[in-house]
Amino acid sequence: MKIANIAFFPHRLKRKYRWQTASYAADGVQVFYVKLQGENGLIGLGATSVMPKEDATFQPGIDALKSATQTIVGCDVFDFDSLMTDIERKVRGYPRHLVAVEMALLDLAAKIDKVSLSSFLGGRNHESIPVLKMLGMGSTEFMAGRAAQFVQQGYRFLKIKLGAGPAIDLERFKAVREAVGSSVNFTADFNGAYDAPTAIRVIEQLTPDGLTMVEQPVPADDIAGMALVTQAVQPLVLADQSVNNPADVAKIADSRAAKAVSIKLLKLGGIRKSQAVVKACVSMGLACHVGGTGTTRLVEAAQAHFISATPGIIGPSEIAEFEELDGDLVDGFEVVGGVLRVPDGPGLGVGLAI
Repeated sequence: MKIANIAFFPHRLKRKYRWQTASYAADGVQVFYVKLQGENGLIGLGATSVMPKEDATFQPGIDALKSATQTIVGCDVFDFDSLMTDIERKVRGYPRHLVAVEMALLDLAAKIDKVSLSSFLGGRNHESIPVLKMLGMGSTEFMAGRAAQFVQQGYRFLKIKLGAGPAIDLERFKAVREAVGSSVNFTADFNGAYDAPTAIRVIEQLTPDGLTMVEQPVPADDIAGMALVTQAVQPLVLADQSVNNPADVAKIADSRAAKAVSIKLLKLGGIRKSQAVVKACVSMGLACHVGGTGTTRLVEAAQAHFISATPGIIGPSEIAEFEELDGDLVDGFEVVGGVLRVPDGPGLGVGLAI
C-alpha cells in the first residue's frame, strides 16, 4: 500500500493544574499530530510532545520532519523499518518528533491489515491496564487533597513527585497517606534530586508508610550512587533518566544500580526502540515499567497497545496523564475506575478531531 500524503498539525494542551517536579514546572504541553494517508484513503495517526524545557525545539523539529518525510510519499507503508531508518538519518537532534511519524506508519499498516496495533505488534496479551496515577508537587494540603480526589475516582496506585527536601518530603508523603488510607499503593519519584546518602535516608523514612517503588533517586549519571541506594533500601529502585538505549540498560545491570527500568515511547524514540530496550532488560534480568508524561491520548493509546503486546512489563502503568490536560483533539480513550482498556478496532483504535 502506497503512502499518498502526510500532514502535520501543531497544537498546545493546557494543564488544569500547574505541574511541578523536582526538575521542572509547566502550565502546558506542546504537541503535534500527524495524518498519514494511504492511497486507499485510510488514515494513519501519530502524535508526540516535547518536554517543556525543550519548547524551543518544537517548531524546528516539525520543519525538519516536513522536509525529510516528503520522500516517503509514494513508498510502501509496510517498508516502515527502512523508511524510519532513512528519516532518522535525515532528522537528527529531534528524537521525540520522530515518534509521531513511526506511530502513524504503524497505525496505517495495522489498519490495512484490519487488526489492532497490539495484535500487529505481536499479540494482544492484555485487554485492560491498571493505571499508576501521578501526583505532582504542591503544598502539603494540595497534594493530600488531589490524592484523595484520585482515590475517589477509582485509582489505587499513586506516584508521588518528591525531592523538595527530606523534611518536606516526609511531611507530604505522610499527609497523602493519611488522606487516602492504607489500601493505596505508593511509588515515589525523586527526579534525581538527591545524592545517594540523602536518598537512602529519605527512602528509609518513607518505607514504613508503604512505599513500594522509588524512581530515579539520584542524578541520571550517578550510576554508582544509584547502586548504593538499590543495595540499601527495601523498595524496588527504578531507573528512568539513566536509561535511553540498550547500552544504558547494560550499565545499569552490570552495576546492579536498579532492579527495573522505566520505558517511555517518547523518551526512548518510539515503539521499535522501546522494544529493543525491553529485550535488553529481559535478557539482563531487569523488570520493565511503562512510565509517562503529560501528553495527548494518542501517545498513551500507543503505549497501551505496546504494553498489551510486550511481555516483560510489570504493572501498573503511567498512561493516563491526559486527564490533567485540556484541549486534546483525540477521543475514544478514557480511564474508568482507575483502569484503561486497550482500544479495540484496527490500528490505534482512537480518532482525531481534525
